[in-house]
Amino acid sequence: MTRDNFSSLFDLLPIGAYRTSPEGKQLRANQALVRLNGYATEAEMLSAVSDLDSEWYVSPQRREEFRRTMDTQGFVSNFVSEVYRHKTRERIWIREHAHVVVDAEAGTRYYEGTVEDITAQRQAQLALGASERRFRALTEKAQVITLLCDQDLRIRYASAATRSILGREPDSMLDAHAFDFVHPADSAASQAEFVHVISNTNSGTETVLRVLHANGSWRYLATLANNRLDDEAVRGVVFNLRDVTDSHLAQERLRTMANVDSLTGLRNRAAFEAALRNVIASGDERVAIHFIDLDRFKLINDSLGHAVGDHVLRAIARRLRNAAPGGAVVARMGGDEFAVLERIGERSRDAIEATARELLRVLAEPIEVDGIRFQISASIGVSLFPEHGGDFETLLKNADLAMFRAKSEQRDAFRIFEPPLAAAAETRITLMAELRSAIEARQFEVFYQPQVALDSGALLGVEALVRWRHPERGLIEPAAFISDAEELGLIGRIGFQVAEQALAQLSHWLAKYGRPLVMALNISAYQLRDPDFVREMRALLARHPGVAQQLELEITETALVHSIEGTPEALRLLSQSGVRVVLDDLGVAYSALSHLKHFQVHGIKLDRGFVGALPDSRVDSAIARSIIALADSLNLRLVAEGIEHEDQREYLLARGCREGQGYLFGRPMCAADMEVMIAAMAAKSAVTSAPATVDGVTTTTAVAP
Repeated sequence: MTRDNFSSLFDLLPIGAYRTSPEGKQLRANQALVRLNGYATEAEMLSAVSDLDSEWYVSPQRREEFRRTMDTQGFVSNFVSEVYRHKTRERIWIREHAHVVVDAEAGTRYYEGTVEDITAQRQAQLALGASERRFRALTEKAQVITLLCDQDLRIRYASAATRSILGREPDSMLDAHAFDFVHPADSAASQAEFVHVISNTNSGTETVLRVLHANGSWRYLATLANNRLDDEAVRGVVFNLRDVTDSHLAQERLRTMANVDSLTGLRNRAAFEAALRNVIASGDERVAIHFIDLDRFKLINDSLGHAVGDHVLRAIARRLRNAAPGGAVVARMGGDEFAVLERIGERSRDAIEATARELLRVLAEPIEVDGIRFQISASIGVSLFPEHGGDFETLLKNADLAMFRAKSEQRDAFRIFEPPLAAAAETRITLMAELRSAIEARQFEVFYQPQVALDSGALLGVEALVRWRHPERGLIEPAAFISDAEELGLIGRIGFQVAEQALAQLSHWLAKYGRPLVMALNISAYQLRDPDFVREMRALLARHPGVAQQLELEITETALVHSIEGTPEALRLLSQSGVRVVLDDLGVAYSALSHLKHFQVHGIKLDRGFVGALPDSRVDSAIARSIIALADSLNLRLVAEGIEHEDQREYLLARGCREGQGYLFGRPMCAADMEVMIAAMAAKSAVTSAPATVDGVTTTTAVAP
C-alpha cells in the first residue's frame, strides 16, 4: 500500500494516534502514543504489544464496551478509560476518539483513533470531588449556615443549616439576593460591611444582624464574610452565619435588668443616675428631681410580710408612672424610695410644686391587699438643676435633705431644697453622734401636758413628752432626734429612761397628794420587739409599789402591727400586774378594728389629725363621730388630742367626747410647773369628779411627739 496523507499527519499529532485491527492487534502507533506507552520507537512498541484487549485496558468490560460502540455506531467520542502504560504497567487515564475504517481495495476493516493522557485532569477532578464531599460533610450537618454569593450578592450555594436555622430549604435560596432576607433596619450597615469585604478592608469581626425566618420571625445571626472571588476554586464571597438569637436576647434581658427594677418595672437607680448625668453633661436643660420616700412603709414589710409590701410597691410604681409629667424619668431608687426626673424648661416654681402635689395626691389614695386597706403617704424632696447643684451626687443629696425636712415636719408633704437645709443636715449628723453620750449623761427630761374634762376643764391627767436638754443647744424637741434614735437602735434605752422618770414622778405624786393617779406610757414598736422589754418594765414597777395598777400603756396602732408576733404575750404578762392598754392613732395607719379585740384595748385616743380641721371638715367630722361612737359602744376611755380652739372643744363635747388635751388647755411643762397645777387642783378638789373609767389623773409618757 502506497504511503498516504494519513502517515504524515499521523506522526505529527501531539497526542497519541493509532490504527488497530478490530481484534485488538496494534497496526500503527505515532510517536506520541509510543512515548505514552513507555517505548522508544514504533517498531519496539509493535513488537511488544500483541493484544490490546487483554494487555492495555484495566477493565476488560471497558474494552468490550468500546468494541460494541464501534460496531454499532462506527465511532466513539470522549471515551474515557483507565489503562496500563503498557511497558511500565502504570495505571493512567485516557480519552479516546475513534472511528471504523474500511479499505475497499484491500477488503480490510480496522480502527483509527486518538489517545489523550488525561491522568492529571482526572486526578484534579477526583481531588475536587473529594474536596466538595469534605466541604459538604463539614457544612451539611453543621449548625452554621454557609452561603456562597457572587459579586452581586446572588446566592449560588446554601448549606443544609438554612433548614434548621431559617426554616428554608437550601435550594429555595439559590439565585436570591442575600439582603432580601435581612431586616431593613440592619440592611444599610450590612451592605456597607459587604463593600468593605469586596475591597478587602473589612475588620474580620462578626456582625450581628436580623435575618428573616420562614415563619415570619427574625433570627439574630452573627455573620462573618470572606472574599474568595480571586480563588479559582471558589469564585465568590463565603458567608458563615451562626444563630445567636438566644444569647442575644439573653444579653438584651441582662441589659434591661441592668436598667430596670425587677419588682416594679420602673427604671432603677443606675438608669436614673445615667439619665440625670446625661442632662448635666448637656448643660442646656433645667430639670427637677423629686425624691420620694414612703412614710412608715417598713411597718408593712415587718408586720404583714414582704409579699404584701411588694404588692404595695408595685401599686405605687403604677401610680407614679401614670401621674408623672410626659417625658419624665420615673425610677425606684431602692427599698421604698422613688424618684422622678422632670424636665421643667422655663417653668415656674408654682408649676414644680404642682407636680409634687399631684404625686402626693395619687400616692395617698387607699390601697387594698388581702382585705387590708392601706392609707399610704409619702414625703417628697425637690432639688433643681442647675440651681441646687452641678453634679448627680449633690443634686440627689439636696433632694434627700429636702425630703427629710418634709418627713420630719409633718409627713405627706413636699419641700424644695433651700441652702439652710445643708447646714441642718450637718447639725443632724452631729446630734446623731451625740445621742449615745446623751443617754449616758441622762440628758433626757420629761415634760407634761394636761388632759382635762371637756365640760368643766377639770384636770384629769397629763401627757409626758420627752425633751433633750442639750448642754450647748438647749432644749431639743423630739422631732429632731427620735427618728435618728430609732435608726441607731437607741430608742429603747431612751424610752426606759423616760419610764424611770415618769414612774418615779407618779410615785412621788401618789405619796404627796394621797389619791390614785393613772399613768399611760407610750411604748414604741422597737420596745415591743425587744425581748428584754417586759423584764425591765416589771422590774421598774417592782421598785415603785402601787404604781402598776395605775399604769396604762399607750401604743400606736402602727406599733402593734409592726410587732404583732410577740406583742400579745408581752402585753399579757404586763396585764398580770394590772397594766392597761390604750390604742393611739386608730384609723390613721391600717383601720384594722380587730386590734381592739385582739389586744384587749381599754382605751383609745382620737388622733390630732382628725381634730385639727374640726368642725369645718366633713370628712374629719364623720371620722371623729365614728370613733366617739365606737368608744362609747365598747365602753372605752376616749381622749381627743390636739384641741387648740374653743369651737373644737364644743364640737367634741356635743358629740359625746368627754376628755381632751391640747394648747387650749395648756402646753407641755416641766414636772415642777405641772405639780403646781396638780396642787392647785387638789386644793380646789377639782379632780374629785374624774370619770370612773379613769379613776384619777392620767399621766401619759411619750418618747415621740
